[in-house]
Amino acid sequence: MNANSNAPETQTPIASSGFVRGQKLTKTESCLLEAGRFGPTAWPACSHKKNGAWSAVWAFTLIELLVVIAIIAILAALLLPALAKAKLKTQGIYCLNNTKQLALGWVMYSDDNNGLLAPNSDGNNAGKTATTPAWVAGWLDSTATTIDTDNTDTTMLVNHDMWPYGAYLGAYVGKSVAVFKCPGDYSTALEGSVRLPRVRTVSMNCYVGNPSRTWTTPSKYTLCLKMAQILSPVYMFVTLDEREDSINDGWYATDPDVLYQLIDYPASYHGHSCGFSFADGHSEIHKWLDSRTYPVLQQGQNLTLNVNIPGDKDVLWLAQHSAGVPKYP
Repeated sequence: MNANSNAPETQTPIASSGFVRGQKLTKTESCLLEAGRFGPTAWPACSHKKNGAWSAVWAFTLIELLVVIAIIAILAALLLPALAKAKLKTQGIYCLNNTKQLALGWVMYSDDNNGLLAPNSDGNNAGKTATTPAWVAGWLDSTATTIDTDNTDTTMLVNHDMWPYGAYLGAYVGKSVAVFKCPGDYSTALEGSVRLPRVRTVSMNCYVGNPSRTWTTPSKYTLCLKMAQILSPVYMFVTLDEREDSINDGWYATDPDVLYQLIDYPASYHGHSCGFSFADGHSEIHKWLDSRTYPVLQQGQNLTLNVNIPGDKDVLWLAQHSAGVPKYP
C-alpha cells in the first residue's frame, strides 16, 4: 500500500516501462526479464554481465530455429519445381527465336537463288567437297575418343568463304553461331586434352534441299528442290533440333514411305518437346506424346537408329511434316 493512497500497489513490468534493447540492467531487473519469457510479453531471451553491469541479449531458442529451417525447406520444395519449369520455358523461347532466324535465313537464301533451296547433302564429307554441298559442313560424333574438330568448329556453320561447299546460311543469320544450337543441349566433345561444348543441334529435313535425297528411293512424296515445289509450307518442317546421341551430319532422315519408321531421333530438351522451323517461316515447340520417342540418354553412347515403333503417334507426326502433307498416312 502507498502511504498516500488506499489502492493496492502494483509492480510495473520493466518491458512496459520504456525498456530498450541493449539497456544495462541490474541483476534483479535481469531476473525479472528472464522470468518474463514465459509470459505474453516479448522479453529478451537471456542476459549477461559485461563491464560490471547486466545487459539484455536477444536470441532464438533451438525450437524457434528448427521451425524457421523447416519453413525454409518447405518453401524450397514448393519453389524448386516451379523454377525448373520456368528454366525450361525460357530455353524454349530462346529455341523458338533460333529456329525462327534459321527459317527466315533459309527463305532469303531461296529468294536470292531463283527459288532454289539450300544444299542438303548427307554423309561424313557433307559441306566439304564439290559433290557433297550442304547448308552446314561437318560430321558430329558424341563417341569420338580422339580430336574431332567438326564437333567444335563454328566456322563450318557460318563461314562460307572458308567452307565454299558448306555454311550457306551464315550470311543470312548474321553469322550468329548461337542459332544453330538449342540452349538445352549440354553435350561436349574432346578437343585436345579438354572437352568443349559441341556447336550444333540443328538438322535439316531430308525432303528439302538442292541437292538432297530421300531415305526410300523412289519416294511417293515429293523431294523439294525448289520453293515452288512445297505445296503446303505450313505443314513442312525445314529444321529441327536432333538428339545429341543421334545427330551427325546436318541432314535429318525420315521415311514416311514406311509406317512408324523412325530413322533419326528428334531432341526433347524442353520437357519432352522439340523446336522446329517450317517452310512458311514460322517456328514452334512440339511436345512428344510417346516416351519411346525420347528414350533415356546414355552418355557417351549413340542410339540405335532406323527403328520401327508401331503405334507411336510422334513418328506419324514427323512423317507427315517431313513430307509436308495435310494428312498422313
